[in-house]
Amino acid sequence: MQTGSQFPYPEFRKRHERVQPAPVLWQWETLAKEIEAAEHTPYGTLTLAAPDGRHEIVPGTSMTFQAVRPGERTTPHSHSWWHLYFVRSGSGTVTFDDTGESAGLSEGDIMLIPAWSVHHFENPDGTTDLLLLNMSNLPQLAALYNNFSEEHA
Repeated sequence: MQTGSQFPYPEFRKRHERVQPAPVLWQWETLAKEIEAAEHTPYGTLTLAAPDGRHEIVPGTSMTFQAVRPGERTTPHSHSWWHLYFVRSGSGTVTFDDTGESAGLSEGDIMLIPAWSVHHFENPDGTTDLLLLNMSNLPQLAALYNNFSEEHA
């Protein structure tokens, strides 16, 4: 067990002053090169970060690129956070394993995957990566010690 400390209330207020954040731009040319060079895991490829390195670019949320290579698929899984996916390029399918429903995905599509929905992505016969940009509330749930996930066979 650790021993807590204290500090004067004015310092507490100073720590919580509102500071107007500056706009942030991620150039696609740089992102595309980094995505191509990065490891493509079943759960993500590259996460956007603020200039100070924080992955929580909007309070409680993160943005991650996920590339599904041609002929590959991700492992069916579910978790306590939601995803909002934007199909950046390529095509493939998403399958909701708990209901058996599948849907085709193509460039420009947007899809919400609610928490605990068992899902996986496939790029069965494409010649290009299925490139997904996803926003999630994983940082919010991790801060609450509520970031649980399960893989499904």
